[in-house]
Amino acid sequence: MGEAKQAMLALAEASDTPIKPEDYLVVEGHRVVKPYHYDFCCNVRQRWLGRSIIDIFSKEFPARDRQHYVQALADGRLRVEGCEVAADTPLRDGQCMRHFIHRHEPPVPAGSITVIGQSEDAVAVCKPHGMPVHVGGQYRKNTVLGILTAERPDLGPLLPIHRLDKPVSGVLLFARNAAAAAALCAKIEGREVEKVYVARVLGRFPSSEGPVVADVPLAWDPSTNHVTAEPGQAGSAAAAVAGADVQAEAAAGADTLAAAASVDRHSPGAAGAAPVQEQQQQQQDQTAEGEGPQAGAASDRTQRKLLKKAYKQQRKQAKAERVAAVAAATAAAAASKSSKRAAKPALTEFRLLEVAADGLTSLVECRPRTGRTHQIRVHLQYLGHPIANDTQYGGTYGGPLAMRTMAEHLGVQWAAAETEDEVDEGSSGTGSSKRPRLDASAAGGDAAPVQERLPAAAAGAEQSVGDAAAYAQSLAFRSQPQFQVAAELCDAHCSNCPYYAPADYPVDLRPIWLHARTYSCQQDGWSFTAELPEWAAAGWTPPA
Repeated sequence: MGEAKQAMLALAEASDTPIKPEDYLVVEGHRVVKPYHYDFCCNVRQRWLGRSIIDIFSKEFPARDRQHYVQALADGRLRVEGCEVAADTPLRDGQCMRHFIHRHEPPVPAGSITVIGQSEDAVAVCKPHGMPVHVGGQYRKNTVLGILTAERPDLGPLLPIHRLDKPVSGVLLFARNAAAAAALCAKIEGREVEKVYVARVLGRFPSSEGPVVADVPLAWDPSTNHVTAEPGQAGSAAAAVAGADVQAEAAAGADTLAAAASVDRHSPGAAGAAPVQEQQQQQQDQTAEGEGPQAGAASDRTQRKLLKKAYKQQRKQAKAERVAAVAAATAAAAASKSSKRAAKPALTEFRLLEVAADGLTSLVECRPRTGRTHQIRVHLQYLGHPIANDTQYGGTYGGPLAMRTMAEHLGVQWAAAETEDEVDEGSSGTGSSKRPRLDASAAGGDAAPVQERLPAAAAGAEQSVGDAAAYAQSLAFRSQPQFQVAAELCDAHCSNCPYYAPADYPVDLRPIWLHARTYSCQQDGWSFTAELPEWAAAGWTPPA
């Protein structure tokens, strides 16, 4: 390896590089990470065997164009560990690809993370909204775990045992060691840990002496990160889930039969008979025009041959159409079943705390008895009182948008491919994830100023002016001078410079009105409670 390449790689951080307080800056109320060089690595996957490194990176990691990777290979920034490869060298199983990149992380809200309690085995903090819990996607340092590592080394190594969605705030537990993590996870899964949340919902939530219970199975679609309530038949929740599988299989079979029946209706006995009938009518017309019986005999033989040939062709075509229809219906049913996971039992208890003075929202206590993705959010939607600013599940107040919605209105193409920051180092798996790709013309940088581009970006939005503010915020990170990286931190080869935020990641830092209030374990005698956010304070009324 040449001296220049060695010097370049010496700049790079790796996954185990310590995170330091000086890695962060606060810019207008946002915590940003100073861009840093990173030596990304990824094992050659089964589906990539025989392809060149240029082909793999340009197809699988399209945040950068093909020419970037060609130049990176020539410069030594793109390479295969332990051997020299050309642009067309086919790669083998077990080889490790490496890419020396200039990494930019999305911003998060500024402020320290409050530690609300500690024990010998656990640490409890109050997670701010707008911040992911741990490493994932393009986040490494700008996470709860990363910031605690940098700012609270006195806490020691911490292991996350559960998570809260990025826009959700409240109590978050970490274990101090692997044994404690296993024990706490078992208690949470065994429902020994009592969880209490608060949410601000639409309308006047019903008041009753006992809790309002939502006992409805939930099904998660990982391709859209969306959950739906799947009310089962009468009986236990487990029976309802088992019934859901049977119903799905029956529906798939019904769809297949319906498709086949649809083709049968268009077989030679139906619409397919029309050409045959037309030829018969033509023969009758010729006889009626005076061709006579002698001339008609030869014509009859010819017509019979033609009719027989046409009939065979129609039967062959109808059979092919039936086979294609059955295959398409089967594939559609399989795709539907594979993308949407089977419903799982879920139970949440709710209690009214307060109705806002304007009567438009209510503050509700939520006690989830199971732990499903988006459980509280979907159960509240099912009850007709969605979280008031949860736009993904029926909220009408301005709140954080789903990534897909933000992507659509910021000119982002949602592609079924990974970004380099999403792939685990050393991973040899075969899955892929969906990540938006932000066109540079819509992302800022050398594009038109935000005030000129915002109306076009937000024109298709069905949400209110509050969402226009979210679009403006996301675009601002990519265009306004206060979010511009200092010259000494820039890299001439980086497509994200000169701005802190990555170009292909929409950012919306507004909170969702859901807060983890208390986690407690009566058996072990501990309880951790977080302060309420502004929107959950007594007497608070949302802006109109």
